[in-house]
Order: sequence, then structure tokens, then C-alpha cells
Amino acid sequence: MQRIILHMDLDSFYASIEEKRKPEIAGKPVVICVFSGRTADSGAVATANYKARELGIKSGMPIMLARKRANSETVFLAYDIEFYREVSDRIMDLIETECDILEQASIDEAYMDVSLKAGSFENAARIAERIKEIIREQEGLTCSIGIGPNKLIAKMAGKMKKPDGLTIVREREVAAFMEKMPIEKIHGIGKKTAELLNDLDIKTADDLAKSSLLILEQRLGKNKARLMQDKARGIDDSPVEQRVAQQISRMKTLAEDSDDIETIYSTMRAMSPDIRKKIQKKQATFRTVSIITIDSKLETQTRSETISQTDDVELAMAAARSLLSKWLDENKGRKLRRVGIRVSNLEYGRKQKSLGDFL
Repeated sequence: MQRIILHMDLDSFYASIEEKRKPEIAGKPVVICVFSGRTADSGAVATANYKARELGIKSGMPIMLARKRANSETVFLAYDIEFYREVSDRIMDLIETECDILEQASIDEAYMDVSLKAGSFENAARIAERIKEIIREQEGLTCSIGIGPNKLIAKMAGKMKKPDGLTIVREREVAAFMEKMPIEKIHGIGKKTAELLNDLDIKTADDLAKSSLLILEQRLGKNKARLMQDKARGIDDSPVEQRVAQQISRMKTLAEDSDDIETIYSTMRAMSPDIRKKIQKKQATFRTVSIITIDSKLETQTRSETISQTDDVELAMAAARSLLSKWLDENKGRKLRRVGIRVSNLEYGRKQKSLGDFL
């Protein structure tokens, strides 16, 4: 059976989410920043949308330098990881049923094995189009998808047409796809390794594939030399592996900023059916309950409590209410804009016994 792997990458994920929830910034350069708090401009750029990238603003760049490259329309926003995780979780839930195995690689990337479900690259393309449509309709976001005979080729194919692209590289096309590929664009070859290979006059994947393994081993070490040469030939036998979730969480924005416990807790209660559904689907139990609070100044805090291992979401809600009460007591006068609940320290395949199990 031929392997057929998809790689899905959400396009400028953080910035795209912010454009969706703040329509007034759509079409402008958007820069998402991790502020250190030392000064107004201290910290680094987490990501930037395509408009901002055209100005030379990149991930990892100091915010101060990004501001120098910005134009008058550029919008700088604070990194809101809890909100981004919430959207990511929804998307992964939506696309999980479209494949045989889903491996979430990061908050905005996933590998999908569709070898059985698709059976052919033509059917895999239809699945990819359906995934793109689902994400567009349900979340208003775009993604780029690569399809290949392994994870390496799928990942690299997905980078060929961005944003909102779809690229297919069949097994018979791998050699031609890789031949002229600059080595710095081969997934898994970092900057230092690329520089070392350039010193050996190795510029492309084809150069690397045809290089003396003995010379490569002398410069890179035996294991790394073989791995790099396999990559240059488009070889990757690593499986798509379902990763076990370590937490389940949900966030909601309040209708208006509030410090009233009943109003806030009512919003938290509305999230409990979704958490219960996920707990049941995963046949999981949890031991830690957390609340995530985001106030009107967009400052995020987390409070947690450890309870006995259980799958009872009502116990989680009781713990969450207690944590919320303590937070409000400690933060008099501060109003919440968004609130979330998280259960973690998950165990799978183990159901907490209830009294009925002993009768």
C-alpha cells in the first residue's frame, strides 16, 4: 500500500485570527508581539502577516526594529496564546475525522496519514480541498496543504504555494521535486549545517545526494550524514503518530467586561458540555483543574487546583468556581474580558469508579 501524507499549515495563523476578531485591521500589516514588559517596545515579534512581511518584518525580530520598518498602517498586537490554542483545538477537532491518523506538529500545523481513507493521490487532493473548505467555512481562515509519499515531502510541498495553496508531489515525482532544491530549504537542515555543506560546495539537494558519504561522515558524523543524504533524496520513513493530548481547554469572551461571579461563572458553565464531550470521546480522566483569566487590560493569569483523578466534569466546574471566587477576591476592581477552563494531567483508558460500580 502506498503511503499518502498531508501536511496542513494554517496561513499566518496568529495574525489571521486577530484580523478575524478585529475586522477593522483586515488588509493592514499585522504584527503579533511577545512583549517582555521592560519597556513599551521590548520583546520580540512572534509572527507577522504577509503584508507585514513585505515590509521586512519577520518572526524573532526585536519589536523596536519591527517598528522602524513599519508603515503608518501597521498594527502591533500582544500575543494571546490562550485564544490561539482555543482556535487551534477547534480546527484539529474538525479535521481529525478526515484522515486515518492525525499528528499535531504545532499549534498551527498537522500531519495527516490518509493512505487508507484516500487510496490514491487524486482522492487525497479531494480530502485536502474538503479540509480547506471546512477550515474556511467554520473558522474563516485559510491553510496551505502539501501532499506527498512521506512527511518530509508533504511538509516541503506545502511551502511551495502560500497562502491558501495545495501542492501534490507523487512518489514518481520526488526526484525531480528535490533535484534543484537549495539545501537551506530542505526541511530539517538548519542554518549551520547548510553553511557547512556550502563550504563543501554542496548547494542543492542533488549535490548532497551525490556527495561522498565518507566525506559527509567526517564533517557531520555518521548518523547525521546518512540522515542528511536521505533527506536530499526525499527519503523519510517516520510514521504519522497520534499524539496524546495533555490537556483539554476552552475559552470564551464575556458579553461585556465583568467582575460579577455569577455572570462570569455562567460563561464558564456554557463551556462544560464541550469539555465533557471531549473527555468522553478520548476516554480520559483528569487530575488538575485550571481557570484562565484575561482582564480588560488583556493581562492573563492562571489559577490551578489538583483533585482526585476523575472524569466528572461537575467536579471540575466546582473547582473552577472556587478558583474564580479566589481570583475575584484577590483582584478587587479588575474586570474580566475573557475566561477559560482547562483540565490537565490526563490519563487514558481509565475510568474513575463511582459508587454504582460497587453495588
